[in-house]
Amino acid sequence: MEKSKIWRNQTLPGVELLSASYTKFEFSKHWHDELAIGIIEDGAEGLLYKGSNLLVPKHHIIAINPSEVHTGFSGASTGWRYRMFYFDLPTLSKQFENIDLPIAPVIDKPVIDDMFLFNDLLQLHLSLERSSFDLTKDSLLTLTLERLFKQYGSIKSVSYAKNIDIKSAYIARDFLQDNWQRNPSLAELETVTGSTKFQLIHSFKALFGITPHQFLLIVKAKKSKQFLSEGISCVETSLTCGFYDQSHFNRNFKRAFGVTPSNYMCS
Repeated sequence: MEKSKIWRNQTLPGVELLSASYTKFEFSKHWHDELAIGIIEDGAEGLLYKGSNLLVPKHHIIAINPSEVHTGFSGASTGWRYRMFYFDLPTLSKQFENIDLPIAPVIDKPVIDDMFLFNDLLQLHLSLERSSFDLTKDSLLTLTLERLFKQYGSIKSVSYAKNIDIKSAYIARDFLQDNWQRNPSLAELETVTGSTKFQLIHSFKALFGITPHQFLLIVKAKKSKQFLSEGISCVETSLTCGFYDQSHFNRNFKRAFGVTPSNYMCS
């Protein structure tokens, strides 16, 4: 069955998103003004790019640079299921504005075999499709684009993340603990700590073993478990802990404790 969905997440309006499954559909020749990055979830996509026919199989990444003419078509009898990001150039410029060298929105190769990056992109795409905290979306975007451009783009020589800023990491941790009921953004943490988002995420993870958004989720999950054990309802707990909706609460609680909130209450 062929189906597709295109949308924008209000947190990141400069990123258009596509989730699609095609069997016989074939794109005509076209180009994007944006940097197009995609992941093949199942099947395989054929790609005519820079005069060559390429095959992008399952669990591989597509990278199509701005203004490059290309087509897309089925590379397997079953077609292909995939997710795409279309990053506009102002969004990419803003993402790397604190790096002291120009960042070209160009990726070195059109087909990338990198399971770590694939999973990063998948988690980012899902966070922009489901209910997710702003800190989660911002952090996943920062980490994913950094990995993409450091390994396959134009910031391979940047060394901004080598030094650990201990003070900023502790300030961010204390801020998240004091504001766990809210949903602070990565930009807010930058302001509070005076550190860039790249430095902050790397310093936080180096000291505490997790990223700021993972820390916030753990705090919220622990608080929600405490409320449930005190007999507070799932709905009230979800609202008190700042989750967007019940599915958002259920998903993160189960990820932390292995059971849904309702099952925990019955145990």
